[in-house]
Amino acid sequence: MARDIAYLNELTWGCRASRVLHVAALLKVFTQLADKPLACKELAAACGAKPDILGRVLIACCALGLLEKEGDAYRNTALSQEYLVDGKPLYKGNIIAHAARVWDYWHDLPRFILENPPQPDEARDHRNFILGMRDITMGGRGQVFLDNIDLSDRKKLFDVGGGPGLYCILACQKYPQLTATLFDLPATIAIARELVEEAGLTDRISLRGGSWETDDFGSGNDVVLFSNVLHGPGSMTDVKLQKAFESMVSGGLLTIQEFALNDDKTGPEIPALFNVMMGAYSKAELFDEITKAGFVNPQVATEAEEIGCTWITASKS
Repeated sequence: MARDIAYLNELTWGCRASRVLHVAALLKVFTQLADKPLACKELAAACGAKPDILGRVLIACCALGLLEKEGDAYRNTALSQEYLVDGKPLYKGNIIAHAARVWDYWHDLPRFILENPPQPDEARDHRNFILGMRDITMGGRGQVFLDNIDLSDRKKLFDVGGGPGLYCILACQKYPQLTATLFDLPATIAIARELVEEAGLTDRISLRGGSWETDDFGSGNDVVLFSNVLHGPGSMTDVKLQKAFESMVSGGLLTIQEFALNDDKTGPEIPALFNVMMGAYSKAELFDEITKAGFVNPQVATEAEEIGCTWITASKS
């Protein structure tokens, strides 16, 4: 089953990787780098691109083996130098440009193939997203959590933005002494309630609707969990971590799962692709945010690069 899931992950993330190649080729990134390495701002000026978004694309290109990074500068790999520099004998940029031009057909394939194409439906799309979080948890991330985050001496878990509540469910199933509170938007809590009831854990998992922008995280928590809700500088990480710190007892455990970049920001592939769309911290940047909030001893508990999963822990002294 693990290989089957890995294959589906490759298909799911492959379209994003293709789009990075299309855009980098469109911008002539590799041609601009044919003669010398350039920093992101220099490349942005040469390509007519926005530096912040281009920077994310360059990180993804490194993760895909299309670029290498030296300090702040990027240079072509041997593959890109041979096949992606305009004017080279084996240049593939024209066929890549063609693939980018027909992208809309593939994007709109459901509209072409269905007699009655689905219409925009915000509630349906939200449900798909939340249950999709359930799917990826059950596809490997949940087991990584159970195998590497020890809650055997913990009593009260607070899961911030926990979506379908699978981590609360899995933790309570493994640790009979544990109770949990799932905190998320009211529309998400309505979906999570179905899963908690199905698991028979309504007596141990509380559901609390609210917003991390305006609401506190309660008190007396000896574990606070953040799973994929600390997506880089635009995700109010400082606010979330400070509220977590204030809600926790002394000796409390902070647990974080994220799409974390390496400290050079050259990969891994899945976090680098995720970063293009949503933003992502490097592990060092995330450690810095954690310690600024008052936590101590941040460390990587485990990583599963094939599914883009990094678990980090810290504690409140």
